[in-house]
Amino acid sequence: MVLSLRNKFSVSFTLVICALILANCSGEAKKEEVEKAKTDSIASCAKPVNPNGDSELSLLMREMMSSASNLKEMVKQGNVPKEFPEAFLKIHTAQPTDSETKKASFNDFADNYISNLHALYNSPKEDLTKNYNAVVNACASCHSQHCPGPLKAINKLKIE
Repeated sequence: MVLSLRNKFSVSFTLVICALILANCSGEAKKEEVEKAKTDSIASCAKPVNPNGDSELSLLMREMMSSASNLKEMVKQGNVPKEFPEAFLKIHTAQPTDSETKKASFNDFADNYISNLHALYNSPKEDLTKNYNAVVNACASCHSQHCPGPLKAINKLKIE
């Protein structure tokens, strides 16, 4: 079957229109997927990590983790942190999810963390990395005895 020039044009035009419609539909689907992923991500952040709810101590520890991540970048850039996070002093009194979490040695580990944190905030530039890593090591030491779950993430905070 031989197509006339007019028929070839019509077929080509139809194919181009179909391709454009399909591309537009898939683009809309991708936009919807991205929006759904954002919504799901936001919703998952609002949910407590622990099915029994988040304790004071777990929330404080997450704040400490976030702070340590920010401190890592500051220290790598050679910037001395300025304002000591007074809220972290609540580590001694914050209630854990499970009362068995705070063993007898917990307060000694907490004191060590606070001491190392003070040293970091009062650090000369040449000791920043050493003092920052001492804070991270204090976290790792405690978690190796009390709650090993976050150890992998804590160890990633170290500066080589």
